[in-house]
This record gives sequence, C-alpha cells and structure tokens, in this order.
Amino acid sequence: MNHPIVITATPTLFHEDETLDLGAARDHLAWLRDKGVDAVFAAGTTGEFPALADEERLAVLATTLEVFAPGQAYFHVGAAAARQAEQLTRAAAEAGATRLAAVTPHYQPAPEAQVLEYYERLVRAAGEAEVYAYLFTARTTTVSAPSLLPRLAEIGVAGVKLSGESDESVAAYLEQSPAGFRVFSGNDISFGWLATAGGSGIVSGVSSVYPEPFVALRDAVAAGDAEAAAGWQEEVARAVHAVRAGSLTHLKAGVSARGFRGGPVRSAVAGTTPADLRTIEELAAHFESSTAHATS
Repeated sequence: MNHPIVITATPTLFHEDETLDLGAARDHLAWLRDKGVDAVFAAGTTGEFPALADEERLAVLATTLEVFAPGQAYFHVGAAAARQAEQLTRAAAEAGATRLAAVTPHYQPAPEAQVLEYYERLVRAAGEAEVYAYLFTARTTTVSAPSLLPRLAEIGVAGVKLSGESDESVAAYLEQSPAGFRVFSGNDISFGWLATAGGSGIVSGVSSVYPEPFVALRDAVAAGDAEAAAGWQEEVARAVHAVRAGSLTHLKAGVSARGFRGGPVRSAVAGTTPADLRTIEELAAHFESSTAHATS
C-alpha cells in the first residue's frame, strides 16, 4: 500500500495591524516540525496568498526555509497571469526553494492550451526546482480535466495538488496520473481513503492546528494497523469539524489555542462564534493531553 505523507498548509500569521508576524510564524513552523509533519505548503490558499504582496510571499518563504529543509517546503508561486508567477518562481528558486506549486491562471477561466502554456513558462523559470500544478476550480474558475495530467507531465510538471474535489473526482485524476507523477489532495478528511487509493499525500490546512491525528493516521497506515487507522480517522474528522473544514478565521483561532500568536485574517471572511472557539480550544486541550500521556 502507498503511504501518503502529511504536508501542512500553513496560515500566514500577522500582527494586530496586519503586518507579517514572522517571529510567530517561525515558532509555529518549528512546532509543526517537532510534531512530525513531513512538509509544509506555504503561501497557498490557507496562507491567504491573494492578500499578500509578492515581497511578503518571499518573506514567508525565507522564514519557512529557516525551519524546514528545501525538500520539505512546497512554496506557492501561482498568480492570475504567467508574468507575475514567473517572477515569483525565479525569485523563489534563487532564494533556495526546490519545490514550487502554482495555482492555475485565475479570475478569467483559462482554456487548457493557456493552462499548459502557463506551466511551461513556470517550469522554464524554475530551473532545477520542481513545479507542481495546483488545481482548484471552485476558487479559480479554471476547469482542468483529469486528462490534463499526462500533458502536464510531458512539459515537466512533477505533480498536482487537487482542492475542492470529492473522493470520486480525485480517483478519476489518479487514473489519469502517469507513472512517477505525484497527486496530492487538499481534502483533509479523506486522508485515510487516499492511503488506499494511491495518492502521494494530503495538503492539510487543518493539520496546522491539529497535526497529531494526521501524523498518527499516517503512521498507523504505514504500520498496516487498520484498527488504529480507523480510530485516528475519527480524530481527523473531529479536527476538520472543529475548524469548519479549514475556515481561515477558525484556523487562526486554532493557532492561538495551540499557544501561538494567530493574529487577524486579512481576507474578507466570516469570523468565529464563542461556541466555535470553545470547540477549538477543547480539542486543542484534548490533543495536548493525549500527547502528554503518550510521551510520559
């Protein structure tokens, strides 16, 4: 059985005046590393990339590379147009990034030919760094069919991250995936299923708050312990529910509940309720307690 890895999609942390809080980010990243996640996905959707200036995105990269090795850091360089994405790609590669992810062209729905041209330009700009396509139809309006995957592989794209897709849809992409082409899913709650379906790993925003059940589920799957995996899958579901499947405000509240400065959200999204905050804090205490018992 394939053993998918846990890649944590990290929120971008801000001071109360909404400037970057790189000190808090560094502390949070070190905590995630110590919790055992395999890698991080920085400045993506969970990282509020549309609300970040390019220089801020590169500052997030520099901080990430202070904590995680280049091979453990997937840095998002996608933009609405190839020109901006190329500039970010070159700058990120020069700064030491070796794994780059780019959402498809967005706002305007891009035809397949233009999507391929976009990724060809990014592969050239990346040099020796790997480029991963990031497909998220619900947020970008660009539709990419499973049949696109072999064509992406032909132009040098190393893999794909799928977000907003059902298990059935992810399975269709996996069927079209060429040998050696890596397929990651952003559907946190389906991590257990992905292990049996041949996916390469999960890119999980929820694990930025609750890494414990994802890491434990990964290890149970690797050990072939079906009973333990089923138990940890239930804990993953609890975690996903607590932060409303990765709501930005709930994730920031969760980061604060784990002892870090979560800070505000720049994006125009709904806030949390007092009941939601209690749930987030209670689950944080639950995992803190579980970890303490496991190490005592």
